[in-house]
Amino acid sequence: MASGRQERKWDTDKIWKSGIGILLILLLLFLGIGSWILLVFGASSGLFFRMAILMVLYGGANLSVFGIFYFMIAKNINGILYQFSDMVESLIGGKETMAFPMADDTVLSKLQEQLFRLYDILRSYESREHQFRKQLNENIGNLVHQINTPITNLKIYAGFLKRNDLAEGEKVRFARCVEDQAEKLGWLGEGFSKMSRLETGIIRQKPEKQEILPVILNAVNQIMEKAGQKEMDIKLAGEQHIWAVIDGKWTSEAVFNVLDNAVKYGNRGSVIEIELAELTGYAQVSVRNEGIGIEREEYHKIFQRFYRGKKTAEENGVGLGLTIAREVLEGERGYIKAETLFDGRTEFSFYFSKRCYDMKY
Repeated sequence: MASGRQERKWDTDKIWKSGIGILLILLLLFLGIGSWILLVFGASSGLFFRMAILMVLYGGANLSVFGIFYFMIAKNINGILYQFSDMVESLIGGKETMAFPMADDTVLSKLQEQLFRLYDILRSYESREHQFRKQLNENIGNLVHQINTPITNLKIYAGFLKRNDLAEGEKVRFARCVEDQAEKLGWLGEGFSKMSRLETGIIRQKPEKQEILPVILNAVNQIMEKAGQKEMDIKLAGEQHIWAVIDGKWTSEAVFNVLDNAVKYGNRGSVIEIELAELTGYAQVSVRNEGIGIEREEYHKIFQRFYRGKKTAEENGVGLGLTIAREVLEGERGYIKAETLFDGRTEFSFYFSKRCYDMKY
């Protein structure tokens, strides 16, 4: 230990057992001497005096033994408490120092092990809290950075609209620009809120075994009107009766985000194909479309927060949809990837786990 105290040579258990043993020896010695006095002197007039002296000696010996072993036990217990105190002080300082052998099957060793376990739990909570604060600060910084652009644009367009020399057509155009920037702020707020709550664990997914098709159809129903405006068709193919361990609500959100991109960046009048397939350990859902495509070096970047591809500048967006999809899949112990097919179409593949885990998300 840091205090430099010597290692205990005697356990408290051994000390008090030794004391009881000595007291029993004294009792036997007293009985033996008393019996000898009775045999030698008989019932003489001096017997009472001799027995009284013997009792006084016996009592004094008992008190002496009791006192000696009491102070030995007290000293031993104090030593144990000091060692225990030093161990706790080391834990407070962030260092695990053993005061008692872990291999010993004693109460002190068990208590020490429990303290170490409690210390590890508290450290894990501290680490989690630190990570949470770090993530929160990053999210706030990213949000502030992203909202600066639309706010600046709103101020510019508002300044233009105050001018009296604007033609009616210009007023309408600037008013539409204001609406676009306001809509972008809405997307930022909604998307950032979902992503932040997923990343920090405020929203907990509840994956359970269920069929995938109803979840996919729910996402398709949400995007049908927008697809119809671009005269796009959505076709479903593959195995329809497959299941996976997913959170239906959030999985539908993830699939919708990918379908929304397929419509937004797809060619007018093209077909969006959704194919379901059953793999070993996973259920695969692939979304394919014809559109602007994705460069190979962007395959992983597009899932980063606020990242927008090189060819997406003409369309409104904030770069959070695919990030949310990735977070959802990771929370379900699955994954998502993107690639460009040999025929030029873009394919996003969801891999939903079919294994049941003890989810903490």
